[in-house]
Amino acid sequence: MITSTLRRCCRRATTTSAAAKQSNIGSCRYISAQQLDSDRQCRQSPLLTNNNELSAIVNSFPTDGVDYAFGYGSGVLKQQQSLLSDDAHSTKPGMVDIILAVDDTYSWHKRNLQSNTNHYSGFARIGGSSFVYWMQNLGARLYFHPFVTVDLSLSNDNKHQRTTTQREIKYGVISTDDMIEDLTQWKYLYLAGRMHKPTVEIENRKHEIIAKAQHQNLLAAVSASILLHGGVDDDDDDSLPTTQLYNTIAGISYAGDIRMQTGAEDPNKVKKLVETPGMLGLWDNMYSTIFEDLQRLGILSMNNTKLDLDFNDIGMRRELMKNLPQRLHSDKIVGISHSIDSIIQGNELLRNELRRIVAPAAKSQSIKGLFSAGVSKSFNYAMAKFAKGRLKS
Repeated sequence: MITSTLRRCCRRATTTSAAAKQSNIGSCRYISAQQLDSDRQCRQSPLLTNNNELSAIVNSFPTDGVDYAFGYGSGVLKQQQSLLSDDAHSTKPGMVDIILAVDDTYSWHKRNLQSNTNHYSGFARIGGSSFVYWMQNLGARLYFHPFVTVDLSLSNDNKHQRTTTQREIKYGVISTDDMIEDLTQWKYLYLAGRMHKPTVEIENRKHEIIAKAQHQNLLAAVSASILLHGGVDDDDDDSLPTTQLYNTIAGISYAGDIRMQTGAEDPNKVKKLVETPGMLGLWDNMYSTIFEDLQRLGILSMNNTKLDLDFNDIGMRRELMKNLPQRLHSDKIVGISHSIDSIIQGNELLRNELRRIVAPAAKSQSIKGLFSAGVSKSFNYAMAKFAKGRLKS
């Protein structure tokens, strides 16, 4: 049964799932499929799909070995559109983005090549599962299929009747181990960065392991973002609006991303991810547990929609640094007591380190797409993204 990292967009009470009740570790409490659908009735709900569609999409693939699946992007969660954009006036459903984490990528692709051959590029069909497995392990360890049309058979209110429809999707495949590694170590900050933002969970067969890894990922995202706001020499400004913090978090995975630098991505994307009506509540729900943890540790206090803390306190900065992946542990990032300049230098060092993680992974994934998706699909996808970026700049 589909569950979701969404909670009520309307401020109503929710019922936690049994898995969530058993553990407080995780980004938020999960809601049931029925709650997910009823959320769509909220006036400002950002959800564009329903549990039937998302589950049917995942079930169109080999389900054996799928440990985790989630939906994301503008075809799943509403994002504000430019008035000049064709998307603003189109009634056609947007592309649905899906990530599948599987226990064995070689075996999974071998089965998927047999059942969904047309999803793969000519290179992949010729090279077979061995070629696909080799490509899988390049870049950020994700293998994407864009512009795939799937035929879905959906149940309606009358359970004895079904309707058929088509949806255009892009789906990425990653091994569960590689996903956990990125969440906990920020090896690529590719999938980990995607999971800094609200997503819709479709399948989770390893709740405890994945929830623990995601908790580390979100704690590191908050800690890094707070550190980046240090160095302001203003004793009267010891608060940070959560909206501003969320914008910083959303921007982490775009640091050094070649798509942003070349205009192949909407320059207002970060703002839209946070400030589209209905989305802010999802961010609040996603990070509430992290804020509660940091508040218990005395690092910050919550004041309505603001975080109160001393950004330049070296002890606090050191504790936040410990929440980052090991590769980002450095006294230089922390700074020196009573030295605003050293804190500013530490922030710049952290920004540069984040760029050094993101840039190579983003670049290699873009190049990899020429072979995994095929030249034609990769070109069409790049042109669509580039057109959106140019139109909205």
